[in-house]
Amino acid sequence: MYGKLLKPLAAAALVCAVTACDVPDTIMENGAITLKGDAVTLHLISAPTAVIHADGNFVVNGKSIAITPAERALLVRYYQSVHAVYETGVAMGKAGLDMAAKAVTATASSSTDKATTDVSGRVASLSQDICKDAAAIKAVQDQLAAQLDAFRPYASIVGASDLDDCRSDAKANPSPTTP
Repeated sequence: MYGKLLKPLAAAALVCAVTACDVPDTIMENGAITLKGDAVTLHLISAPTAVIHADGNFVVNGKSIAITPAERALLVRYYQSVHAVYETGVAMGKAGLDMAAKAVTATASSSTDKATTDVSGRVASLSQDICKDAAAIKAVQDQLAAQLDAFRPYASIVGASDLDDCRSDAKANPSPTTP
């Protein structure tokens, strides 16, 4: 009986594994910024796709853009800021899993657990860190737009209102005082 199910399950697992290999590490700003490996890709309807590599290389529409050392340093900072969002998101996910596990344990034992509240506070702190990371992206984005003509079409990906929304959301979801 299980033999008939084994092949379809194996095929489904293989499809899932192959599909997962092509998923970006991080998606921001409704898909306008994606991080995959050592490249940040900028997607806009009104501009060609641009890629910022970890080493600061800048490629627009498949063509390398000539940049100065100062522009390269800014592009590296942009990449690092997007990567910081990824790292903070991973930490937030781990903290969320930890909080869920502690909540299940506390529910099963019918006790409140200070550790659950501590983890919840950590998640709230990390959400504020994501806002700080986004602000760093915006700051570098503004500097790049002022210095590098080829970057100007991407200057509005992270806007001031995005930062305001992030901060507002982070404040609206403070850590609970009880699990």
